[in-house]
Amino acid sequence: MRWNGFGLVVGGILSLGLLLASCSGENGADGRDADPVDVDSLATAVREEVTESLWDTLYAKPYVDTVYKILFDNAFGTAWMDSTRRALVDSLKQADYDSLYAALYDSVYYDIYSQSIIKQLDAYKWTVKEGINLAFANQYPLMYKDYVNSSGDIYPVPVSVIVRNECPSAISIFDTEPCSWKKIMVKAWITDWTDTGSVSGIVNPDTTDVFAPPLTFDMAKAAKIKAPEKVNIQIRAYALENDHEILFYSASEPTTLYPVQVNGSEQQGVKNRNWWYGVWVTPNMDSIPNILNDLKKKLPEGSVKVYQKYSDDETMAESSSRVVKAVFEILQARQIKYVMSNGSGTPGQKINYPIETLRLKQGVCIETAVLFASILETLGMQVFIVVTPDHAFVGWRTEKNGNTLDFVETTLLGGTSSYAYANSSAIEKFNELVDAGSFESGEAELIDIEAVRKYGIVPNDIP
Repeated sequence: MRWNGFGLVVGGILSLGLLLASCSGENGADGRDADPVDVDSLATAVREEVTESLWDTLYAKPYVDTVYKILFDNAFGTAWMDSTRRALVDSLKQADYDSLYAALYDSVYYDIYSQSIIKQLDAYKWTVKEGINLAFANQYPLMYKDYVNSSGDIYPVPVSVIVRNECPSAISIFDTEPCSWKKIMVKAWITDWTDTGSVSGIVNPDTTDVFAPPLTFDMAKAAKIKAPEKVNIQIRAYALENDHEILFYSASEPTTLYPVQVNGSEQQGVKNRNWWYGVWVTPNMDSIPNILNDLKKKLPEGSVKVYQKYSDDETMAESSSRVVKAVFEILQARQIKYVMSNGSGTPGQKINYPIETLRLKQGVCIETAVLFASILETLGMQVFIVVTPDHAFVGWRTEKNGNTLDFVETTLLGGTSSYAYANSSAIEKFNELVDAGSFESGEAELIDIEAVRKYGIVPNDIP
């Protein structure tokens, strides 16, 4: 006999029990004379039969799945959920409460707190330069350092805002409204033209302050524009509180960018205004190596000696003049034509850079002067530019740190005039200016390029 399923197995066992209980002997005898039953052997047989049936039943896949599901739901599932709950509680107990606080702060308290801060602060535009001259733009912090306008107010450029902390100072010890200094950051930029300039500071209760973030222009891009271009300066003001930037002022102000070649108008009273011709004196221009090679061929011993005496010369001044004469003749061989102009670099006038003058093979007086000065500065000579309202030419110290100057008329580079004539013509003009008192009156100026560099004015990087 075989049993299939739990019910049949149980039922079979019960039937077997009844059978054992009613067993009788042969021919209806009561069995007292029958052979004794081996109960242990019978029990073993029953166990084997039951076990075989049970495993056959469990081996069937539907039953296996059912049993597994019951086991998981009733045993492992409950244990797993309990374990998960315990792990969640443990993780919360060990959590970074600073991060939990920050999340809560950002989502709830920050909005309320920021509104309170904003109510205490005010800002408005103070200066936005209507025309930004790219020739000077990256050096505006120096050009306008300590500058004040005609009303005596500070006037930073190209952009600035005034920030006011409107929280009143405490009147008595009974004041309950919180009132304190505020840390402020102001940012500004011109999209696609500058980096983001920023400046920060403290504004005390019931006071105001001026914030002028500097702007650094992309000069490679600036060098490519040939006409004025209208742009907008973006301005943002923030209160710095609890590692957050709370915006309380935003503006977009129009301005115009002028090409790097334009000697644009600046505010009246800018200190050392003519010194800014130094941005056009560019000793790092691309053509310098070729010019130096040509110089070596024209000078004794194939070497360029600056403030060193050549063996054929009696004085240092002669050797210095020898070097300048060689420069004059090299540039003259490049046939740089002089172009007449009405000024030597008046506001609004276009001034080409030395590299452009060499490419175009022409230049006005200020352009030939800055070209010549660029080469002499490269050589290490102490060079000057003489500037008047309608003319410019070049001078240099005949000895290093000496008091004697010599001069050359650079507008004669494009003709057939000798260096001696260019030299004497420039000396004559300089003496005329001295006799007329033009330097004392400010009508003329002797610009010391070495002093210009020490002041902080650097050459523009023009490709």
